[in-house]
Amino acid sequence: MVNSRMDRTQNDVREMEEIDLLELFRAILKHIKLIIVLCILFGVGGFFGTKLLIAPTYTASTSIYLTPQISESGSLDYNSQMANSKLVTNAVNLLTQNNIMSEVAKDVGLESADSVKKLVSVTNESNTEIITISATTTDPKLSKDIANDTVSTFIRTMQKNLNVRNIEVVDKAKLSYVPSGPNVKKNTLLATMVGFVLGCGYATLRFLFDNRLRTKEEAEKYLGIPVFCEIPEL
Repeated sequence: MVNSRMDRTQNDVREMEEIDLLELFRAILKHIKLIIVLCILFGVGGFFGTKLLIAPTYTASTSIYLTPQISESGSLDYNSQMANSKLVTNAVNLLTQNNIMSEVAKDVGLESADSVKKLVSVTNESNTEIITISATTTDPKLSKDIANDTVSTFIRTMQKNLNVRNIEVVDKAKLSYVPSGPNVKKNTLLATMVGFVLGCGYATLRFLFDNRLRTKEEAEKYLGIPVFCEIPEL
């Protein structure tokens, strides 16, 4: 008997939760026009805000390659390949060290190594000895100069201090006036999602704080007593 009562109680709770979720969904649908308006307003705001308020950025990239030595038989030297694989990790870190960045800052007319470091990103393609150096600024020429000067300063420093002479420039950074950012589509979508969330949140809060009983079924469910009559709306 006890177990059957507990089962009925749990079933009633689950049923009430399902009904509540259904009612919440209906409450959100009642405010669907508001939600759509908010999505449109925020989406348009995100689009024009990105276009008009955020300055476009330009990215220039250059790549270097650690060339392996060739053995007397004409094949790639295995030890040289292994050494280059280890050198790649060090090179990625060395490229943005203060001594390199300070020289680049002087060459391109920026204030400090930190100001250059914020604009530079260094990546290594997986399972290769190719390192890509990218610079992103609001000036396409400055981006190109930073990327190329970082590489030339790095190669010069490695040759002078460590006698490393197997670094080759694969592709120099070129001047491009095509913006790399900001991402207008992404920002517009995010702003639209914010409008959607706000609209749904408003509808949910209205539902949670609305304690009115509108129908006979609601009165019986929440008060736990039978309703024998209803007064029709005039």
